[in-house]
Amino acid sequence: MGHTCRVGWTARVGVAVAVAALVAGCSTGDRPDDDRTPSAESAALRVQTVTGAERLDEATRTEIEQAVGDVLSDYVVEAFLGDFPRQEFVRAFESFTSVAARKATRDIDLLTAATVRDATAVRATELDARLSFLDRAGVVHGGTAAVHFTFEATMEDGSTRPLALDGRFLLEAVAEDEWSIFGYDVTFDDGDQSPAEAESGSAS
Repeated sequence: MGHTCRVGWTARVGVAVAVAALVAGCSTGDRPDDDRTPSAESAALRVQTVTGAERLDEATRTEIEQAVGDVLSDYVVEAFLGDFPRQEFVRAFESFTSVAARKATRDIDLLTAATVRDATAVRATELDARLSFLDRAGVVHGGTAAVHFTFEATMEDGSTRPLALDGRFLLEAVAEDEWSIFGYDVTFDDGDQSPAEAESGSAS
């Protein structure tokens, strides 16, 4: 069983500034939580648990899927969506552990849309994540998200370039309903050259 998260943008007003924030409305059914139509850059993140949650009750599994889905949604939005052209992609690693984030900044061209930073728009075309969890005595401590993320970048001349990220992210539960990415092993294809691989030390 899995659920779908709608990935989009809204403006959240803070104390003195307005910042871009993720809207991730998730449900376990076929219908989204509301009838709003996603914006042009929005996509449905499909999250499905495939192994490791057999001893968990449905409510607990749904909560974990939601929490992991939030981490992946935040990453997708900051790494690939939002306003273009853009120069800043480091915020994509805010859900990473400090060690993984430092490594990810060196792999930024393979983990984000940085190679098409001059595009006029990027939209998600497919966002799938298959989750496997490690649990002890009914408590989930870690997991792996096998992902297939594809996007389409519209360039300044009107042409389009496909982007594809495939592989896995390693996650750990750091607190109740809070998860972090501590490793990755992915292949990225930006439509301009041969696919390249990026792997953190934690994923080996």
